[in-house]
Amino acid sequence: MLANGTIEINAIERIHKMTGYSAETESMCSIFNQPLKVIAFDCDGVLFDSKEANARFYSHIMDTTGYPPVRPEQQDYIHMHPVRESLRYLLGDDEESFQKAWKYCQGIDFRAFNQHLRCEPGLHEILALAKAGYHTALATNRTVSTREVLSHFNLEKYFDLVVSASDVSFPKPHPESMERILDTFKVKPWEVLYVGDSSVDEALAGATGVYFAAYKNPHLEAHLHIKHFQELYSVLKCEQSKHHNGGA
Repeated sequence: MLANGTIEINAIERIHKMTGYSAETESMCSIFNQPLKVIAFDCDGVLFDSKEANARFYSHIMDTTGYPPVRPEQQDYIHMHPVRESLRYLLGDDEESFQKAWKYCQGIDFRAFNQHLRCEPGLHEILALAKAGYHTALATNRTVSTREVLSHFNLEKYFDLVVSASDVSFPKPHPESMERILDTFKVKPWEVLYVGDSSVDEALAGATGVYFAAYKNPHLEAHLHIKHFQELYSVLKCEQSKHHNGGA
């Protein structure tokens, strides 16, 4: 990003013009038999490295109920699930502490934890490309903090639709979040690429039949495995060339 806030999206463009697409990019692009119409993203672990922020948030909540901080082995669960489910997981059958923690969460200022979020490298560039060529959506198990976080990092402009756990009756991996995306844009599952990083995202994609790109998680079953957004950038440019610009 340039000093004035303008995205240097042409930097990656120049690389592609000089080198063309790699065999790996062409191979990944070949899975799309028809044009993509929607690119959807998970939030935590995809837009942001948020594990430290999540651990600090839940450790703060645990402190208010007299519990010790979140343990390392608990972090994966709280990274993937909504607040209510995560509190149940952390507090078990202690109903009094759960109710106290849940009530406290209703009034907490989530902004205090934004400083511990880190945007993933190449985030603005990939979102700009997606927004320019496709419908864009966010499907996340975040709740009331979702839109504030997007606003804080100036990302809300990139999304045509945001579906948080607060917007559905059943959070991921239940299909409702993706079904909302499919219904909103009037598209078929094979016209959607969903980028996620967890087994919850894997299950959501599998339940709804959309294409799934696993981000920084080689252990997931996915159509694509992406280690950096520059790889996804190349794949989408290739897909656009193939399907949207008169390519074969």
